[in-house]
This record gives sequence, C-alpha cells and structure tokens, in this order.
Amino acid sequence: MNPSVRTQSVISGLKVSVVAAVLILALLVQLQLFGVRYAYSLPSLFQMFVIWLLSLPATYFYFKSNLDKALILKVAAPLAIAITAVGLLYTALTGGFLGLELIVLGYLFEPIAGISIFLTLREFSPESYMFFVGAFAYTYGLPLYFFDFGYLAMIGDAVKLSGLLILIRRLSR
Repeated sequence: MNPSVRTQSVISGLKVSVVAAVLILALLVQLQLFGVRYAYSLPSLFQMFVIWLLSLPATYFYFKSNLDKALILKVAAPLAIAITAVGLLYTALTGGFLGLELIVLGYLFEPIAGISIFLTLREFSPESYMFFVGAFAYTYGLPLYFFDFGYLAMIGDAVKLSGLLILIRRLSR
C-alpha cells in the first residue's frame, strides 16, 4: 500500500461505512418484505436520512486518507451525496416516485467513488475485491426493487459488508 496513505483515516471511513451498510441491509430487507411503497413511510425516510448523514463523515475520512486516484472519489462522492439529498427531500416532501429514482441515481455514484478505496487497498488485501464487487452488485441491484426483486442488492450489500469488516481487521493489525 502507498506509504502516504493515512491508514487511520481509511479505517475510520471503513467503520462508518460498516454502520451504514448494516442500516442499508436492514432497510433493503424491509423494502423487500413490505414493497417499494414502504420507502415513503416515516420509518423508512428516517432510516434513509440517517444513512445519508453517515455519508458525510465517511466521505470526510476518505478525503483525509490520501487515497490513490483520489480525484475519482472527490468528484463521485459529492455527486452521490448531493443527488441523494435532493432525492430524499423530494421523496419526503412530495411522495413522488422521482425522489426514489433520484436516490437510486445518486447511489450509482457510490461504487465509482469506491474505486479510489479499491485501488488503494487491492494490493494490500485481496478482500478489497469483496468490498468492490459487493458495492457494484448492491448499487446496480437497487433498480430491481422497482420490479419487486431486491435480492441482488441485499446479497451485494452483505458481500460489501463482509469485505469492509475484513478490511478493517487487516488494516488494524
């Protein structure tokens, strides 16, 4: 791993990402059980808002980490955060379907932002592939909820979560 990478900042970002991944997985299960209309409920909107809030410290820690190809993260993460925020507000205020579409669109930038993390950690830990592949499967499985098939997103998030936990353990040694 590049010696200029700030390992503690990476670990802090990964820990915040673990909390978000657990909350996301819980929400994904609820959406599969209760249908996509559940996304408009107050408990779901609250969960999505908390998940969105967690993106702020995670992004901060990753920005501080001096990751390889950091420009990818510095462009994609703010786009993801901004588009998702607009989608959350639109969903909460209008109950319109466009809000959910904007949330999904915002999340499409998450694995792109994760490229910087993956490129930094892939030589250090082969488990970074789990994180990266899981993030892509999760993100690109999200639109399948509109067709009542969220299993790909749930599996992807679980794989991403497993990869994050392994990466934290490896980096903490």
